Amino acid sequence: MRPGRVYILPTKAVITLTLVLFAMWYAAVSQNNQMAYALLFFLASLTVISMHYTHFNLDRLKLRAGRVLPVFAGASAEAALELTNPSRRERRSIEVALEGGPFWFLPAVPGPGGVGHARVRCLMPKRGLHPLPRVAVRSIYPLGLFEGRQYHALPDAEVLVYPAVRGSLPLPRGDATIRQELNAAGDGGDDYAGSRAYRVGESQRHVDWRAVARGQPLLVKQFSGTGGERIWLEWNRLPGALDVEAKLSQLTRWVLEAERSGLQYGLRFPGTNIKPSRGHEHQHNLLRLLALFEP
Repeated sequence: MRPGRVYILPTKAVITLTLVLFAMWYAAVSQNNQMAYALLFFLASLTVISMHYTHFNLDRLKLRAGRVLPVFAGASAEAALELTNPSRRERRSIEVALEGGPFWFLPAVPGPGGVGHARVRCLMPKRGLHPLPRVAVRSIYPLGLFEGRQYHALPDAEVLVYPAVRGSLPLPRGDATIRQELNAAGDGGDDYAGSRAYRVGESQRHVDWRAVARGQPLLVKQFSGTGGERIWLEWNRLPGALDVEAKLSQLTRWVLEAERSGLQYGLRFPGTNIKPSRGHEHQHNLLRLLALFEP
């Protein structure tokens, strides 16, 4: 199907209308009733004209996609679309969707140069860098007798899909020497940045004892800065029984857990080593590396 071309399909209402028109034609012929002929030809003309209006409602629409945020495998990617109307005719009752996803309804797109905004979703089952699926635009305006469909390709719109978050292995422990040095220097600075769950074997200097007194589980206070326990997430330490995708999913889960716990984490990966750090940009760089990995 050509991008931008409008395809016209009959709806179920046309079948019912066709039966009604056939019955009217039979009555007009058998009774030789001029009023029945007039009504028959009027409804038939209205049907043909509505098909042309359905075509005009979608003709020459322009589509542009905005930036698509990364998602994890098995989740739905969301894309912001702009539908531009270059003609003076207002476009009405338009639905937009990525192929395989739900439709977004636009009541009207004014013209000339008017823009309609839609947010559409599509399931992304596999990791990697993927182009967005085709965009389907449809409308049954004005009478619901015909459905107009139009398809647009978005070659410049891509979505990064991280590996799925799976795995049951516990987060690796940091090196004991490094852990002692960091604890002696203070857990990152003087500004309180929240708490995380206590792990067996850690120093109890930063345990939030007030929270324990209130009946909460053991929590460790964290402070902003560049400190924090450093850990390495290593490909070679994963069990050999796991396949490639399972290893990538386990590493993805570790990255999220380490970032959530306020740790400094690095990645030892086939062909590259990334030094321990933390923050949104560091997390994204590691997840992108996992998403684009080719065995």
